Amino acid sequence: SIPLPAGDCWNPPRFDFAEAPTPLEDSYAVGVTLMYKCRPGYRMAPGKSPRVTCLLSSHWSSDPDFCIGKSCKPPEIPNGNFDYSNDLLFGATINFTCNVGYRLIGEQSAECILKDGEVVWSKVPQCVIIPCLPPPEIENGQFNNGFRDFIYGMSVTYHCNKGFSLIGEATIHCTTDSNLEGKWSGPAPECKVVRCENPEVENGRRLSGFGTKHVYQNSVTFECNPGYSLKGSTVVTCEADSTWKPPLPTCDAIYCGPAPVFPFAELTQAVGDSSPFGTKLRYHCKPGYVAADGKSSVVTCLSDSTWSADLDFCIGISIPLSTDHTSDLCTPDVMCSDAPADVHPTGRLPDIVCTRPPTIDNGLHNGTEGTNFAQGSVIVYKCKEGFTLAGTASIHCRADSEHHGVWSKPTPECRGGANMIIVGLFPLLLAMLVVN
Repeated sequence: SIPLPAGDCWNPPRFDFAEAPTPLEDSYAVGVTLMYKCRPGYRMAPGKSPRVTCLLSSHWSSDPDFCIGKSCKPPEIPNGNFDYSNDLLFGATINFTCNVGYRLIGEQSAECILKDGEVVWSKVPQCVIIPCLPPPEIENGQFNNGFRDFIYGMSVTYHCNKGFSLIGEATIHCTTDSNLEGKWSGPAPECKVVRCENPEVENGRRLSGFGTKHVYQNSVTFECNPGYSLKGSTVVTCEADSTWKPPLPTCDAIYCGPAPVFPFAELTQAVGDSSPFGTKLRYHCKPGYVAADGKSSVVTCLSDSTWSADLDFCIGISIPLSTDHTSDLCTPDVMCSDAPADVHPTGRLPDIVCTRPPTIDNGLHNGTEGTNFAQGSVIVYKCKEGFTLAGTASIHCRADSEHHGVWSKPTPECRGGANMIIVGLFPLLLAMLVVN
């Protein structure tokens, strides 16, 4: 080839986005400027020049990327969306997705291309709603939807013919788990004849459900007659297999354990080891004791299987110590003497008083906190749920050899164990028993 004169440029640069003016020459003198034109699909970049100039170095000068791609308009895809990495310019690619309940028909992606001198998307797909097959038919019933086509989100409700009960969900709806195929949300219900027997509970009565015919999902509520304790559920429901669930409850008679024993009184007649609810036992005071004013000597079996009783319904008899009254009174539990050395400065023996009863692990007593207890007072213990009482359930306040108030021994214990759960009928089998 023939060498170029110093400073001349030859073939002008080629760009993907722009075209050089034609016709092209073999060489160009220094200072020659060529005006480029943006190719189809591109436009001038703001602030950039399409001019290319031959320099003394025999190189061409130019602004980089003086043409940029035209932008495609955002595509319209009803019931769907699109996403892209960078932009929507000529040559860009976007991906399509459909909303829940719709499936995509066509290509999942599209490219911004040149068509008839304009930039457009190669092909935009459609998002069409997902159909379901017709809902299943059922025997002795039908659904209420009058449509022939069933699509995503549509629901149908079933009804049974007269005399039949609907078992299962009455309404099902068209859904999807893959956004491709439609399916019904659950199986169709059944229409069955359900009849539960008229429920009767011995020693109990109904609070609701008084009819004699009971069909599916009818409920009945029970309670027990006075003197009986309900075991099981208070409410039962007629289920699809024509049975009551949970099973009918029972009403068991309430019993109290052995009669309470008091250090100051005894029963007027012998009784057995257990007594039914409402039983009343009468006591009379032992020698040396008299009935206390305003207190009853009758104990009653209560609905919680414990005995009710007034504490200290018998009190010790007061008698003179001597004719010169050097001391006033004594009771059967006190050794009395007319010797001055045995008489307290107050002129009478002090009252026998016990302080706080002993506490036991996993149990409690019926004594009042902060109270002093007179001689003969009885404290009854009971255990927390899950523990059983070992020993005598009660202790009483008595006088020791020095005339101090002390609690009788031994104190009961509450023992736990897998097979020692206190429930229901006899939570305090030995309630209020005391040591003489």
